[in-house]
Amino acid sequence: MMVITSSRLAAVRYFHEVKRYIRERKYTNVDVLVAFSGAVPDGDEEYTEPKLNVRSDGSHISEAQTKAEFHENFNVLIVAEKYQTGFDEPLLHTMVVDKKLKGVKAVQTLSRLNRTCPGKTDTFVLDFVNKQEDILEAFQPFYQETYLQQEVNVDLIYQTQKELRGFHIYDEDDIAAFSKVYFAKGSQSNNMGKMSSVLLPVAARYNQKDEEGQYQFRRQLRSLIKWYSYVSQVVRMFDKELHQEFVFCSYLLKLLPPAVGEPLDLEGKLQLEFYKLQKTFDGTIVLQPDTKGIYEAARQKGAMGLEQDEPLDEIIQKINERYKGNFTDGDRVMLMALQAKLMKDKKLASIAKTSDPQIFAESIFPKAFGDAAMESYTESQDTYTSLFEDRGKYNAIMAALSEIIYRELRKMA
Repeated sequence: MMVITSSRLAAVRYFHEVKRYIRERKYTNVDVLVAFSGAVPDGDEEYTEPKLNVRSDGSHISEAQTKAEFHENFNVLIVAEKYQTGFDEPLLHTMVVDKKLKGVKAVQTLSRLNRTCPGKTDTFVLDFVNKQEDILEAFQPFYQETYLQQEVNVDLIYQTQKELRGFHIYDEDDIAAFSKVYFAKGSQSNNMGKMSSVLLPVAARYNQKDEEGQYQFRRQLRSLIKWYSYVSQVVRMFDKELHQEFVFCSYLLKLLPPAVGEPLDLEGKLQLEFYKLQKTFDGTIVLQPDTKGIYEAARQKGAMGLEQDEPLDEIIQKINERYKGNFTDGDRVMLMALQAKLMKDKKLASIAKTSDPQIFAESIFPKAFGDAAMESYTESQDTYTSLFEDRGKYNAIMAALSEIIYRELRKMA
């Protein structure tokens, strides 16, 4: 049996509760494992996967041994994100779901049960969260001709994360300290000294590595950023700590020197980074007479300097025109999810075909946007909390999406 939980903390608490239940019932043929990434604090205790997973002889099970132990010696596996994709266990028969599943993620998670083995004649799913129609909607596109060319394997992110941590250049304390400063409200210039203090130990540990170690660390850093950027656009992630690590790594990568062996000059790069955020020009712009040219609209850069395809860039540009607050990478992921959800709204598409743009923007779209935002909030509160806390951000995103989605839906008519 596999138990799908909504967070790493939920997985830890499920594990303790199932262990307690097994002891009370005096079962001798049931034993449980748990799978999650990193360390999870709960009260005064901090838990890791190897710390909780123990064999009958008292020896601890490493993360690399979890799959084999589940197959050979255990019969219950409680997971938080890990093993929901790319996991082949023919003996898996039952799944308990205590987490919202949508789209491809629902298909991939429940499909863990479809591996065959002798004596396995059926499967069983006990779902506490998802409705029958939601699961039907998720599976329907894949029922006949549509198929996934390759599974979206979230475990690749966690494997890369584990390999990165193995360099011992940064740890969870570094990420937490960085996130506290990076996501804090207020002047970036006031935060520069704090950022230097947080990242100086990381820079020192990086500079102590030999050339090969520095190269391998940078390579894995790019891999984590690449995988997270890709997977988070395909499936909805619920790991707040992993997102913070993604932001930390994205920022750290920009500070690392390109040449192997060149020491990390943290303070100089931090000053340049924050100077660019504060001040982009000081002087007088002088126009040259009698000159002609051709105007080409500039393409806005996305996160980490990568060019993004329209209409997403256009939406972000319109949001920036209305909203002067901090628009983060997390907001960008949220925006993409909302855009995708609203573009799939068949009722909204039908109305857009016959509606006047002003009526659509003022009378039709606000309700559809509110419904989509609230549904997304129930699925991932951490991601969408800022949307409801900041009315300016809410209105700016709604107005920008309204204009672009109306145009795109009309094109599809």
